[in-house]
Amino acid sequence: MWDLEISNIAGIRNGEATVESGINAVQASNWQGKTSLVTALRTVLGGSVTSATLTDGAAEGHVRLQTQDHEYERALRRTGETVVADGQPYLTDERARAAAELFAFLDERNRIRRAVREGDDLTPHLVQPLEQEDIEEQIAQLKAERETVESELDRAQQAAEKLPGKTDAINKLESELEKLQAEADTLDDDTGAGSDQTELRSELTQARREREQTSQRVNRLEGKIESLEAQISEKESELAELTVSADPDLPETLAEKERALRDIDQEIETLEALYNATKQVLDQGHLDVVSDVERRIDSDYLTCWVCGSDTTRDDIDQQMDGLSDAISDRRAQRSELQSTVSELQDKQRETEQQRRRKQSLEDGLSELRTNLADSREELSQAENELTECSERVGTLEARVQETDDRRKSLDQEIARTETKLERHREEHEQLESQAQQREQLQERLDSLSDEIEALRSRHERVIRTARNAFTEALEDVVDKFNPSFERARLKQHVDPDSGRTEQLELLIARDGREISVDALSEGEVELIGLIAALAGHEAFDVADQVPCILLDDLGGLASEHIHTLVDYLSARTEYLVTTAYPEAGEFDGHVLSPADWDTVSDEEAPTV
Repeated sequence: MWDLEISNIAGIRNGEATVESGINAVQASNWQGKTSLVTALRTVLGGSVTSATLTDGAAEGHVRLQTQDHEYERALRRTGETVVADGQPYLTDERARAAAELFAFLDERNRIRRAVREGDDLTPHLVQPLEQEDIEEQIAQLKAERETVESELDRAQQAAEKLPGKTDAINKLESELEKLQAEADTLDDDTGAGSDQTELRSELTQARREREQTSQRVNRLEGKIESLEAQISEKESELAELTVSADPDLPETLAEKERALRDIDQEIETLEALYNATKQVLDQGHLDVVSDVERRIDSDYLTCWVCGSDTTRDDIDQQMDGLSDAISDRRAQRSELQSTVSELQDKQRETEQQRRRKQSLEDGLSELRTNLADSREELSQAENELTECSERVGTLEARVQETDDRRKSLDQEIARTETKLERHREEHEQLESQAQQREQLQERLDSLSDEIEALRSRHERVIRTARNAFTEALEDVVDKFNPSFERARLKQHVDPDSGRTEQLELLIARDGREISVDALSEGEVELIGLIAALAGHEAFDVADQVPCILLDDLGGLASEHIHTLVDYLSARTEYLVTTAYPEAGEFDGHVLSPADWDTVSDEEAPTV
């Protein structure tokens, strides 16, 4: 079920309604809020808003829709002569909202129904959602992506062609490196250093690595300490500037004002009930019902039905004026109390936020100071380790014979070869990765071409779907409603140069002759308008976007035809909401009664 809450929408001041799956009929006489409920639904679903959507004279209003999974709300406010809508409607995508306006919101504002009534061209309305899709821009984007994929596919093909050469280069470098390393081993043996020289160099390399790691650790700790000191300084400054408001009597004062507000609300409610009940007796001429009335020239004399004393109509009117003044005085008191309560609540929230912020700052400072002390201790240890590493590296470097040019030269050559080999291996890996993407890129390229072709043909596919849907629906209409015409169709006019449909002309045949819309009854015109909108509903898959169809202004249809139409459309949507007069009879579904709504038509009493 969908639950609706309505405030100041069209003719509904305040009201609630439940929309159930299937048929929902809003049945009432004129001016009871039937169309206003449809207006509220289309507003929260995402329909367009006009100045008439907001109740005349109201500065703001809203519609809230609660579904099983989500809550949607649209708030309206008057700005000058226009009405602005805010909030989160059911439909947020502009294309979906445009399609729903045309093909799901079938009230008196529906442009397709109006175009059929006035004999206008249906084409701009049936294809309007396509214009918002900006198909040409989508095609341009897909073409750009296809060019990119084609370039990537070319690079992948080139990578596959380069792979064999790169493999040969790697094999050659590996052979060269193997020879250099063998020569280095021989050199160690020839110099008499043997494994001692190798171990010494290995130890020096390890010592340098440890020194570098320790140096990086020192740098990280110094940066961390600097950051911690800055954070501590910032929090200390903020804590010094933070002032927590102190008012121990605030909760008791707030509670006292809230109690006073509830008391004044109860007094207003009691006075208004008394005033309205007496007002109804007087305005509707029911004095004779509650008391014996003696009508004289100067006034009506009667016995008070409350206290039993004799009184006059003039005395009662004076008492009513006194009640009205008392209500006004208490409303002014309530307004002042509401303002005071709001101020006290704001002050209470502000004080609580200040306390929480102070506690957070103090906790954060404690943690930061502990972290700073630990980091300083760790930095001292790291600096000592760095000094030890540097001394060890210096000792090892002094022991290594830098005069051994042959060995240094050989080491450099080995390093260069290893670097070159590593680079070739990385390039080989990249080429192999690129080459492996060929099949995936080709599939994406084919998919993009299919998407481009589908977009190019989308306009005509939508037109074709709409025409077929219109034709099939009209066959059902002729079968179910037995109208005076036997056939209607949308004739397609195609631009000979572009091959695109320029116009869909509505053709109606009766007794084998083509007739205009003017020759049809009002009900037949409305049927054709609704079927044309239903064709767009199917062509643009509107049911997948908004599971609701709204019907209103069906006065041109007979009662039995309204029931047939409602049953026919209910099979095409999850929720169908229609308006109807009581004389239309009962519907096989959920009936929404406006009896409990506060509507504009109910406002007969003067403003106090």
